[in-house]
Formats: sequence, C-alpha cells, structure tokens
Amino acid sequence: MQLLKKLFIKSLILCVGLSFIGCGKKTSESTGSKNSKKDSIVFGFATELNNFDPFSSMTADARAVNFNLFDGLVNVSSDGGFVPAIAESYNVSDDAITYTFVLRKGVKFHDGKKLTSDDVMYSVGKAIESKLSGYDKIKDYYIAEDGSLVINLLSADTAFVAYLTTPIVQKDAKNLELSPVGTGPYKLSEYVEQDHITLEKNNDYWGQKANLKKVTVKFLDSQASMILNFQAGSIDAFSANADTVEQLGNADVTKYQRNSNSVQLLALNNDVAPFDDVRVRKAINYLVDADEIIKTVNYGYGVKTGSPLIPALAKYYEKSVDDVYNPDLKKARELLKQAGYKDGFSFSITVPSSYTVHVRTAEVIVNQLAKAGIKASIKQVDWASWLQNVYTNRQYESTIISVDGSLAYPTAFLSRYCSDAHNNFVNFKSAAFDDAYNKAVNTVNEAEQIEWFKKAQKVLSDEAASVYIEDIAMLTVYAKGFAGNRDYPLYVTDFSAIYAE
Repeated sequence: MQLLKKLFIKSLILCVGLSFIGCGKKTSESTGSKNSKKDSIVFGFATELNNFDPFSSMTADARAVNFNLFDGLVNVSSDGGFVPAIAESYNVSDDAITYTFVLRKGVKFHDGKKLTSDDVMYSVGKAIESKLSGYDKIKDYYIAEDGSLVINLLSADTAFVAYLTTPIVQKDAKNLELSPVGTGPYKLSEYVEQDHITLEKNNDYWGQKANLKKVTVKFLDSQASMILNFQAGSIDAFSANADTVEQLGNADVTKYQRNSNSVQLLALNNDVAPFDDVRVRKAINYLVDADEIIKTVNYGYGVKTGSPLIPALAKYYEKSVDDVYNPDLKKARELLKQAGYKDGFSFSITVPSSYTVHVRTAEVIVNQLAKAGIKASIKQVDWASWLQNVYTNRQYESTIISVDGSLAYPTAFLSRYCSDAHNNFVNFKSAAFDDAYNKAVNTVNEAEQIEWFKKAQKVLSDEAASVYIEDIAMLTVYAKGFAGNRDYPLYVTDFSAIYAE
C-alpha cells in the first residue's frame, strides 16, 4: 500500500479564500543573512495568479502573494497578533466604539508616490463598497485635524482592529487586478500569462526590507511538474505535499513544516436533498474517518478538526467538537434509516482535478461511505469551473476543498455560515448559529466573546453543517543554498523571510 501511494505525486493543497479581505504581513522581526550569495529565487506555485486586486481576488494563493505587495493600517504578526503598519500607532476608546489611527509619515507606494490620508480614506471606502467582512460595522470615518484617521463603529467591537489588515491602495487605483501598486516589501514587475510573475525588492520599504532582490513565481499545475522542475534546477522552492517529501527522502534540501491554516472539508450543499436533512448530514459525519484520511492520504501530516475554525486560533477554538463524530457505522445506519435511506443513496462529489490531495481524499471517502450503502461518485472539474459552478452558482451536491480565512480572527472562518452571508456556499441556515455569532461579534467582553464563538462552532457541529476533516500540513522545500521561514496563522508565503545562505 505504501509503495502504491508513492506512485502518486499529489498536488498542492487547494485553499480557496472564500472571504475577500487582503492580509498584512511585515513586522519588525528580522530573518536571515544580509550577506547573501544569491539575490533571487524561483518559487513554484500550483495555481496561476491572474487577479491581484485585494478587494476582489478569491484564491488563497493570490492573497499569499498580495501578502508581500500590500500593507494594511495594521499587519498580522507571526504570533497571531496585530502590529502597526501604515498606522504607526492606534488607540481604542473605552467603549470600543472609536478607533483612532496615527498615520505613518514617509510611506511610499511602489511607483514612488507618497502615501496620503486621501489614499487611506479611499481604501476604507473601497473596502466598505466591496462589502469586505467587518466593514459593515463602520458608522462613519474621517481624517481629524491632526491627520489621524478616526473610525466610529455602529456598536462596540473590541476586536475590530483585526479587519484593518485590509490593504491600503492609491486613491482611484486603476487595474488592480493586473497592476497592483502597494507599499509592501516587494513590487510586481512582470506578469506573463500562464507562466510566471516576477516580484522585485522594494528598496523604499518603510519596514524590515526583504533579503532577496527578486522572486519569480512560476506557475506549475501539478506536484509532478513541481518535482521535475525542482530536480532539474528550474525552480528553487515550492510548497510540497506529503508524497513529494517522501520521494525527496534525505536529499540535500531544506524543509519547513507548518499547518496550511485552512480547513479541508467535505462540503455538503444543505439546500440539496438528501443533505437538507440534518440526520443525513450527521450520518455522513459518522462515516467519514478523518484519522484514516490523514494517515493514508497525507502520511500523517495534518491536524484533525471538527470545526471550520483553524486550531491555530487556539483561544477561540472549540476543541470538544473534534470528537463528536468519531466513526460509528451503527449510528450512521440508524440515522439513515430514520431519514428514509436505510438502503443508502447516490450522490456526486465535485473535486478540482488539479489538486490530487482532494481527489485522493474523495477516493477514501467513497470507500468509507460504501459501508453504509451510500454510493458516491467523483466528478473532477477544472478550477475555473469549480469557482463558477460550485462556489458562485452553488450547483453541486458535495465537494471537497480546503477553506482558509483572510485574517487571523474567527469571523474570517465563521461568518460564511451566517444565513444571509453572500459566501455561504454550503447554504447552511441556522437561527441558533446566527444568534451565537452575532452575540460574539457584538459583545465588548472578551471572555463572553470567546464563549459565543465556541457556541457557534458547537451549533455547526450539532447541526452537521458539513464534514470538517483536517488542517493539512504545508511542507515548503528549498534547494540547497536557500533558507528562511516565518509562520503566520494564515495561508501566506512571506517571501521577505527567505534568504540565501
């Protein structure tokens, strides 16, 4: 069995960013040598990046690159906190209604223009117009006489700062999709369709400058292509899955392991029979064995989860849901019988074909469900079709995907389950969840907020919104001569941390 698995070179984890907010990144942390022998690196990516607009790009890989191009008023730090960025400092009123940001002086955009308060005002307005998560909380905002940005909220929110990692762009910015101009440590210098993008070091960066002068992101559609190009020396680094790392063995490379900070799930369309019946959804949960998937598909590289929230946000994570649906064929059969499906039923699992980790997971799940007479078929589609038909149009029965969050805060992972959420692609509707979630985001008491977020996760488990499987490990491989890694509780790639040894 192990030998058979090694014949399959599986693709990189597909993490779909189903929220639309951008991410901040740089802190004052310093990584790596400044006396590099090499000044550039070629990094393999599994998906082509053809939209860099932080207000509309949906894929996690796009946000992983935007992480290096833009800054927010604040940026996320590697420990999951928030540090000043475009704002050199900020203050929150005692009632958690008014947020005041002192803007940093001397910040320049990639084209050399100085950042102004007009740019900041435009960016906040753009985020509101784009309906980014959290920005509906804003009552009004303005530039005070001393030049500070003042944001007043409709109601108290002690954690509103988490949303301010949204990138700051130039006023009336044009064609952000293909010509992004930010203030980050790297700037986009070239985009060749279906081939690569090139990032150049921003020598005017206000913060800790990048180590390498140039980063080329090469688009390769499979792990097979990744490893062939890596072994041929055409790329210097890439994010590898477990099979690839097994194949590399003890090769003279540098490897880093971390969680993807996205949750792989078997998403069930709650509007489609039989998944509109909670008993059926619970039965599916009792049949899917996450431990087996982690062991057989990912060689043990993964963290089991029973929640759409990543375990890295430990303060908010409801750990008890991890063991609610331990495999139990007897319970599954009884629930199916109650729902009128004692002999099982048939349905399809739609999976993006380019990402074998999800295809292989589907194959394991098909066998697990068969034990209860359920016949699941796998429907492989290309990525564009998945985005259009599954995510946007919700024309599917079930799918396997990894879903990330656009910021290191529970709302980025949980808000999509609100009954009226535009990105609620599983069509989950629950008054109990809506109530718990709204209480969590509206309380000013942190302890109460944590408890309500945990309650919301329990509701998702109790009502079996979908089947949550794991946070798959990300394994980054560097050729000899390169090193540097900085982890965040987000699905990001911090190119500025890479250095040449």
